[in-house]
Amino acid sequence: MREEDEAYFKDPEFLEYLQKYEQARENNEPVYMDAEELTDIAEFYMTQNREEDANQAISLALSLHPDSVDPQIFLARQQMFHDNLDESIEIASSIPDQNDRETIFLWTELLIRSEKPDEALQLIVLKFEEQEEEKAMFLYDAACIFIDYQHYEIADQLTEILEKDFPKYSKLKKLKIDVMMFLEKYDEAITLLQRFLEEQPYNTTAWRTIAEAHVGKSNFMEALDSVEYCLAINPENPQALMIKAHCLFHMNHLDQAHEIYLKLQKNIPEDGRLYYMDAVTLANMEKFDAARETIAKALQYTPNEDEDRIQVLMHKAYIESKCHNINEALKALEDAMLLHKNQEDIEYHLLMGEILLENNKEKEAAEQFEFAYNKSENKQQTLLTIGIAYAETMHYDTAVTVLESYAKDYKGKDGVIVIPYLAYCYKKIHDQENYLKYLRKAVSADREITEFLFAKDYPSIQPEEYYLYAFKNAFGRFPEAWE
Repeated sequence: MREEDEAYFKDPEFLEYLQKYEQARENNEPVYMDAEELTDIAEFYMTQNREEDANQAISLALSLHPDSVDPQIFLARQQMFHDNLDESIEIASSIPDQNDRETIFLWTELLIRSEKPDEALQLIVLKFEEQEEEKAMFLYDAACIFIDYQHYEIADQLTEILEKDFPKYSKLKKLKIDVMMFLEKYDEAITLLQRFLEEQPYNTTAWRTIAEAHVGKSNFMEALDSVEYCLAINPENPQALMIKAHCLFHMNHLDQAHEIYLKLQKNIPEDGRLYYMDAVTLANMEKFDAARETIAKALQYTPNEDEDRIQVLMHKAYIESKCHNINEALKALEDAMLLHKNQEDIEYHLLMGEILLENNKEKEAAEQFEFAYNKSENKQQTLLTIGIAYAETMHYDTAVTVLESYAKDYKGKDGVIVIPYLAYCYKKIHDQENYLKYLRKAVSADREITEFLFAKDYPSIQPEEYYLYAFKNAFGRFPEAWE
């Protein structure tokens, strides 16, 4: 739901006629309301997953106002969201006023869903020229539709037209920032946000968005600084708290991240994402029994039709495997594969291989890895994933073989990613020479992974100093020179 819609459904005027409608329904009294008001009520019910109530409101709107455009658009969009495009097109074609802006936006969505985004853009540009008033709002709303369907380049084109023709439009800055964020042009977004904050220094959405931009750049310390400004203004802001937990997770402050997720779960007890992210955090803390309970709650509050359910099931498979519940792990993985409807997706075979490794079925695991590697279109990433799987399941000798092969095949920037993992594996097999050799290079290769792998060995020490203390542990002194 867009922020504008969320704000509208909290508006006192809307809440007043929602209450009027619900009281009349409860008392079995006749209701007479405008078609637009009843359609808004139906839209609100849809955001609450109350489709039956929405249908009752829209049926009343049609009976009272049979020629009104709004209820017909609602019905067409409802069919569209149920993937009944033919029915939706039939309803859209029957709407008398084809030049109504909402009818135009309906056709825009139908064209996008019919995989004709360029035709949708042509329609918007054509109809924009015909608008007699509120042309800026027309462009803004159209750009938002393309954003909703992840056609960010087209949204950017419309934003450029809006900026050219209406440079002082009140929502232009926000739209430009949103587009830059979606296009992952984080530096440009940060520049725009900083200018915006000069005008509105207490805008929590801007502080939260600048934090998200820093997260996009993996600058978690800067993101944490920005989100703290947001929380200073509103300590209970749930989106800001989620970002803070995310940053703390990536900075390896897992206990603190877990505490935030617990707080959020109390305030928003039916949000499956919170339980999922907490389960991931607990798994990284190696608290697998607690993670198992939490991932079960994530599944409870993640509907079958939610695209996130696949990832939740896959993480359940991982956690069950870590608890050595191989049958439950494979069942969760099977459920994920059925939802995805593509059982040859290599991601599933890689995870199946790791599950089999975790439960000492090395031959079967190797078969799954071989299948995934042969099918993979990105053999580099697949080989890396296989090597890490062997490391995570304590098959360190095989992990070294795979990771050394990766380092040999992929030089330069692509190859260095394995250095922290090689240091970790050599430490586990007590090869001190190679352990120190790779640990010395690990931070410059990937600081975050190095900290994740070795923070328990070197508590309260910065990753840049891990090698110094490892050297001292080995030789009783610090190295004489550090180049």
